Amino acid sequence: MFFSKILMTKAVIFSSVIGLLASTVSTDVNANYTKRSDKWEASFKILNNQSTSIDGQNGSSLDLESDYGWGFTLGYNVNPHILVNFDFSSSTPSYEATAVRDDGNTISGRNKMDLLESQFNVVYSVFASQFTPYVQVGAGWSYLDSNIPSGEAVGGCWVTWWGQIYCDGYQPTYDDTRFSYNAAVGFRYELDNSLFFRASYKQAWIDLSHSENASIGSYNLEIGSIF
Repeated sequence: MFFSKILMTKAVIFSSVIGLLASTVSTDVNANYTKRSDKWEASFKILNNQSTSIDGQNGSSLDLESDYGWGFTLGYNVNPHILVNFDFSSSTPSYEATAVRDDGNTISGRNKMDLLESQFNVVYSVFASQFTPYVQVGAGWSYLDSNIPSGEAVGGCWVTWWGQIYCDGYQPTYDDTRFSYNAAVGFRYELDNSLFFRASYKQAWIDLSHSENASIGSYNLEIGSIF
């Protein structure tokens, strides 16, 4: 009888310990579980585009230098794993362009390019938790402005209702909007106050018409909010 009471007491203690551990694990799991499902989110980012070279026709080339830029995203979390978003980024990398004349001589020049990217992405988070690795694929358009004049500057002047005269001008440049697509890998971490951070590496490809496709890698660091 005495031993049976001891065994029963030990069983109760053991059961209590197991129950406490189970409740603790359950609490931790709930604490780490994301709240992003069925919610919108937006972020601001800084980025660092890596240098790259693009080979053109007849031996011409374009060497883009590394550059910092900025951007933002707006997206909707379909569920804890799938996010669809719009991603915009802007940078102004310096470049050196080399062209080949008909006589075989080369000419080169340096300038700054305006590079704007608008992408629609599908992002897959591996875990339904506050911290998770993720992968991304997307497609959209990239706008490239060489800032090289393509013709005479145009402008004009006009008189306002108050008799003031304003003049403005515009310099047309060689620019283009091209189809582009991307793939990325990264990590995401959410705080309990709905703030989140993302760090990723993205590779983007721009479909150019008179040269090989541009391949631009970038490191991205984001801070955002879930709402």
